[in-house]
Amino acid sequence: MTGPVRILFLDVDGTLTDGVIGWSKEGDARQFYVRDGIALEWARAAGVLPVVISGRGSRAVAGRMKDLGVEHHLDVKDKVACARSVLERERVDWTGCAMVGDDLPDAPLMKRVAWPIAVADADPALKAIARTVTKAPGGRGAVREAVELILRHNGAWDQVLHRYEAQ
Repeated sequence: MTGPVRILFLDVDGTLTDGVIGWSKEGDARQFYVRDGIALEWARAAGVLPVVISGRGSRAVAGRMKDLGVEHHLDVKDKVACARSVLERERVDWTGCAMVGDDLPDAPLMKRVAWPIAVADADPALKAIARTVTKAPGGRGAVREAVELILRHNGAWDQVLHRYEAQ
């Protein structure tokens, strides 16, 4: 990838979470890793638009994404078509995109982006598509790791570090 990443597409279950779905009479439950969340805030501040696209609908996921201020599309049957609409709106082409995923439903979108990233515990077929495989598993820092790589690539990592320097 030569140019900057402008859009980061993300799967949810197995990527932003560990893939375990809790269920009760109140609905579904997921656990999100706080370091992944703050990394999405850094990405947005550095000009990278994080966009969550999930094949499952979830009140828990919608709530967490709203909390983070992250654009999200849930219960999506065609991730590529959904991503295309984001690209058209943002006037970005596939060469300006990365995607983090973990399983076969992510493959069609990962094959289109310039920088496909698989989490450490991804399906082997998805790892074969990926240009990068994280050291961290899904839901345990894989997204943070991917965002750091992207921000370094874009030349924006020092901005993040500077935010936390002692005054």
